[in-house]
Parts: sequence; C-alpha cells; structure tokens
Amino acid sequence: MRGTTTLVLLGVLMSLLPAAEAAQGTQGLQDGWAVGDQGQIAGGQLLSDEVGYMQQAGAGWVRVNFRLGQCFTNWTAVGCNGQTALQTYDQVLASLQSKNLKVLGLLSSEAWPGQQSDWTASNAENTPGGNGNNAYIQAFAQNAAGVLASHFNGTNGPLVVQWEVWNEANAWSANPSAGVYTGGSFMYPSNFAQLLAQAATAIKRANSTALVVSGGLLGLDSGGTHRGAHNGFKAKAAGGNCPSTVPSGGDYLCSTYTMGWKIAGWIKGAALFDAVGQHLYINQGTTTSSNTVQKYLNDLRKIYTNYGGEPTSKQTQVTEFGWSTGSVSPSIQAQNLQITYQTFKGASYVGRGYWYRTQDLGVTGDYYGLVDTNGNQKPSLAAYQQYATY
Repeated sequence: MRGTTTLVLLGVLMSLLPAAEAAQGTQGLQDGWAVGDQGQIAGGQLLSDEVGYMQQAGAGWVRVNFRLGQCFTNWTAVGCNGQTALQTYDQVLASLQSKNLKVLGLLSSEAWPGQQSDWTASNAENTPGGNGNNAYIQAFAQNAAGVLASHFNGTNGPLVVQWEVWNEANAWSANPSAGVYTGGSFMYPSNFAQLLAQAATAIKRANSTALVVSGGLLGLDSGGTHRGAHNGFKAKAAGGNCPSTVPSGGDYLCSTYTMGWKIAGWIKGAALFDAVGQHLYINQGTTTSSNTVQKYLNDLRKIYTNYGGEPTSKQTQVTEFGWSTGSVSPSIQAQNLQITYQTFKGASYVGRGYWYRTQDLGVTGDYYGLVDTNGNQKPSLAAYQQYATY
C-alpha cells in the first residue's frame, strides 16, 4: 500500500509540473502506425507524434510495425504518396535514430498483402498432406523479411539490427470446431514453423548480424480476452509431453517445435531464431504480482530450453505487455508496470520489455498509454521513468 500511495502522489505532482525527461535506458515502448494509409508519417497519433513522450519516459528502444497499409502494394513500388514504402520508412527511422532510439522491426501480417486463409494454407493440422508451407509464407520471407533486412542493414538506409517475425501467432477469436481456429493473427504451428525458418533465413542472408525474435506469443489469463483475441490453443502435436502449465504461449511453442522438427527442417536445440518473443496480458482487471509474472516467464522459458533443447543463453524478449486504465485505475496501472519491470530486471534471461503503449487512443478504446489522449501524464509515466530505465 505504501508503494501505491507514493506512485499516486508522484503522478499528481508530475501532472502539475512540466515533465522532466528521464535518462535514456534500454527498455522499449511502442505506439501506433508509423505510416498512415495515405502514406503520411505525422498527424493523427502516428508514431512520429509520440517520440517526445518516448524520450520523456526514457525509452531506449521502439517497436516499429513495418506495415504496407493501403498506400503500398509492396516495399519497392511507388505508392500513393509518390514514394516507395522503403523510402517512406527511411524518414521514420531516421527521425527515431536522430533521437538515439533503437528499433525492433516487427514483421506482422501487415508486412505483406494477404488474408488469414493465405497464411494458413496447407497447414499440416487440418490439411491432408499439408506441410505448413505456402505461397504467402514464401513471398513474406523473400519480399518482406529479406527486402527489409537488406535495405535497413545500415548500408542503404537506417540500421535495424533486430527483427520480430509475426505477431501473436497463437491469438484467435473463434474456434468453430475442434482443432480449427480463425480470427486474430492466428496461424497454425505448422505454418509458423515454416514462416520462422524461411523468414529467419532471408533476414540472416541479408544481414548476418541481425537478431531474429520469434513473433511474440500471447500469454493471457485463462478465459481472458485481449483486444478481440482469445488464448486457448492447446498443442496436440507435442505428443502430450509439453511441460507448459499456464497459458503463457508455451503449449503453442511446443507444437511449433514439433512441427519444425517434422516438416520445416528445424534442428533440435538450434532453431534459427535468436530470441523468443512473448506478450504478457495477465491480471488485466486487477493488481499483478511478481510471482505471477515470473510464473508466465518461466513457463515459456522451460519450453524453449527444456522441450526445445535451446541453449540457456537464448533469451526472451517481452515485445508487448501492459494494463489498460479502462480496466484498472491509473495507480494500479503504474503499480503493475513497476512490478513487471522489476521482475524483468531480476530475470537474467529477459532481454528487453516493451510497454504497450505510449499514448491512449480513445477512438478505439485503447487506454494502455502512459499519457492520456490529451497528453496528460498518468502515474505510469513516472513509474516507467523510475523502473524501466535500467
């Protein structure tokens, strides 16, 4: 209670005074689109509009979603703004790097045109003879992952040294029948295994020193929801010996390993990705605890070190976590941020944590921000300055 009271008082004081800028740390933040659907890079709470708040918070890294949107058909053709997508993102990244913000590049489903039916085609789980490979995955790897990693290797444009492949592959919104999942960004483990193998190969070919993060798997309280998606995928391909005990994304990762070994050419103990991505949306309506956070972290950790046989030097990157002030009070949001970053700091295998998000987006009911829609500070901004700048 004493810690919570201190955070509330600090938040009140900070809201009355011009905010000081925190010393820059090595933790991350993220926000909205970097490029809008008309090819614009500023206005309407695009990423460039949030850089000031990111600096104020003391973030050292920014997670950037490399999306084509409606303006571009691919990364090299001229789009609706008279530039290519690569040229447009050059400007965004140059602005970030001028502020000494390093970039984790997210290659989500928006990095290449397609629908869920395209990226789940030929899945081995439901398609007789399927091996998880398909035309979308091949194009994604070569025309998105490879092209972007080559362009942003520091030779032709700004440097991006870390790439995250996909976003919440285990997140779905409907389960119409046994073993069938739709909605969200879901892809079957067989598809995800192929995507990771092919995209990582393309990235490493373009930039051998790049670090590849497997797309953040959604860890969510059982029965909970997260921006329209649900977490309930249960791995069946893992042969029943998957050691996951909480919904950390671990069961899905077990199944991905099994499919990778069987059909995607993975080598046991030597998956091509360098770090494992995880998203934590736990205790969304209440106060969390370090024990709970640690439980979810450890659960996924034991999957890739024990079940996957990966070296203990391989790390987790928590590429999304947060609490919405639509579900908890501003003081509890700040307290949960403090608890989680302190837990990350004490876990040597957590490489970095990216708080979602910098500023509330009221039009979508997204209230995870450190500041509200009008730019007023919440107590969580002061908490980020204090606990995330290690």
